[in-house]
Amino acid sequence: MIVGDGERVIDDCGIVVRGGLIEVIGPRDALGAGPARQTVCLAGKTVIPALVNPHGHIGYWKGAGADAANFSTDNVLDHLRRLAYYGVGVFQSLGTDRDDTEVRIRDRQRKGDLEEGLAVLFTAGAGIVAPTPGSGNGGPFFAADAVHEATSAEDARRHVRALAAKNVDAVKFWLDDRHGAKARLQPDVYQAIIDEAHTHGLKAAAHIYTVDDAKAAIHAGADILAHLPRTPAPDRELLDLVTTRDVAVFTSMSIQRPDGDGWLDDPALADLMPAEAIADLRTRIKSNAPQPLFDTTEAYQRMESTLRTFVDAGVRVVFSADTGLLTQIPGFAEHRELEALVAAGLPPLVALRCATRESAALLGIADRGTLEVGKRADFVVLSADPLQDITNTRRIESVYFQGRPVDRLGIRDRVRGATE
Repeated sequence: MIVGDGERVIDDCGIVVRGGLIEVIGPRDALGAGPARQTVCLAGKTVIPALVNPHGHIGYWKGAGADAANFSTDNVLDHLRRLAYYGVGVFQSLGTDRDDTEVRIRDRQRKGDLEEGLAVLFTAGAGIVAPTPGSGNGGPFFAADAVHEATSAEDARRHVRALAAKNVDAVKFWLDDRHGAKARLQPDVYQAIIDEAHTHGLKAAAHIYTVDDAKAAIHAGADILAHLPRTPAPDRELLDLVTTRDVAVFTSMSIQRPDGDGWLDDPALADLMPAEAIADLRTRIKSNAPQPLFDTTEAYQRMESTLRTFVDAGVRVVFSADTGLLTQIPGFAEHRELEALVAAGLPPLVALRCATRESAALLGIADRGTLEVGKRADFVVLSADPLQDITNTRRIESVYFQGRPVDRLGIRDRVRGATE
């Protein structure tokens, strides 16, 4: 049992679950012989907490890529099933909601009106970006028409107030200029976004690219950097800012990782992804090799170095797979992110902590993230030990939410049936 706190591993562990919560946990011989309605033997398995991803984009991926035409209620629900299948218990869609579809689904889920066995959805609604005169804005390519183009500080405040009225879970804005190709949000506008978000008790997440962007966002009061700064290396000023202000920095690495196409051969991916879609993605990856589909190998090397620097400096580094575009297949991307973190130098226990305890804490979910007494029994049963090889998080035997098994076979049949 890997607890999720980055330290504790309990060998020959036992868990007692009652009412969806962990009642007792510890060495099996010390649990005692209390009454049990059902006993499940997981001998020889490894158990980890369900993963929590606070940064992705839901509803756009279909087949081998993301597109605005794919977005729908049905596709959002399909992604929540896929996420659950791969052991992701909570997923936050960060700024690409369309026509409040995510908000409505989230509200239905919290009322108990959706099927069980889905990942829990959080949403930041529609994020905010600067308009670029004569061109599309600098928002995500698949949702540029869905994000809000702020024309002034007051316009930005009005949009944040509208988001708050819908009880969104965070506010997202794109600060950078996409390598000079798009207009930047001006300081008075992103300052207004952050101030208004804080007025309503919401965290503000900034999409940034450079160290200067990161500093500007933090000086304005941003709570989250949605990406590691890629250029140049972080200096002492940035390290002091992120640590003294307890700013969370999302990892968002695997989307830029130049790791080739070998991972497409993983049998776990083929569970839910059709062969023709895998072949399509493989062709695109190979056509761009040795560069990744996004950015460059040089930028990725800087990100790996920055990650190590941040961790060594005590920065609040939080797991983020930036799921739902390019190579980031819903549910599987989260496992690729874990692999990227370990390849960059994080011990597996620390990478898992980033993806469980730290991400749950950022979302304010006190009852998830670690496997401890009083918390939800949301866990993933693995057939192999991820401390020996982090890619073993993909060797999933079963997934439990609130102590009940997720119907993975039913999800697989449903997803495969929809793609045939």
